[in-house]
Amino acid sequence: MNLKSDWWEPPSDNDIYQLAQITTKYIRFLNPKIVKAITEENKKHHDDWRKLLKQKKVNPELYLWDKSPCCFPGVRRYTNSEKKNFRKRKGKNALRLDDNDFPKHIWSFILNGEEFKIKRGKNVYVLAHLFDTKKYKNRMEIELDFPKGEKFSEPYFGLFTCPTNTIYIPDELSAPTDYNPSFRRLLFQKAESLYKDYCNILPPFIKIPKPEDEKWNINNFQWGECVGTLDNIDTFLNYRNKKMKVMLED
Repeated sequence: MNLKSDWWEPPSDNDIYQLAQITTKYIRFLNPKIVKAITEENKKHHDDWRKLLKQKKVNPELYLWDKSPCCFPGVRRYTNSEKKNFRKRKGKNALRLDDNDFPKHIWSFILNGEEFKIKRGKNVYVLAHLFDTKKYKNRMEIELDFPKGEKFSEPYFGLFTCPTNTIYIPDELSAPTDYNPSFRRLLFQKAESLYKDYCNILPPFIKIPKPEDEKWNINNFQWGECVGTLDNIDTFLNYRNKKMKVMLED
């Protein structure tokens, strides 16, 4: 049976605002100290990794912009057209294609002390990306401010494994953060406020617009505490650097 969507009224902006007031206290961001450690480690490898990515015909600008917090430069999400060749792990502008495991490694190391392992069963919390990381239906050009002369041409694939671009959110509450523009901009603003002193969550020429309505200012919401300590950061960085060595030499 086909149902016409205009038979009922969608939630108003105020309805979404009220939902956001409930949701934000359950959203989990990583501790900024963790992001700082990753960004500082990236600086040590910056020139070498950029050179090696170029040799692999991977555009380093898509992963290693100035003060990038990308955990695995060269790893990106596969597209539907690449699904058949996913097991080969190779694609344009990528060292590896991934389904959604690599972004979880940093969270798993920080919270569990080991790499992410696929779990079966229902997840109470799910990983969500903030800025789009794939080309299909990418909203960066309409959600963000690009300077004159700069146009969105290709996704910044490094956002896929940037810890600043991922949150954990209750499964039941995740849909509005995917589809509502006001709610999405709120999360962009929150991520920038948390991490701007330590890294650039986006290439620095791209700006996040200020909220059109002051009621969507991040200070008007209750936020959960950031999670994670530095106890396992060296273990993660050693793991990450070994993975990068293998991929860059493959």
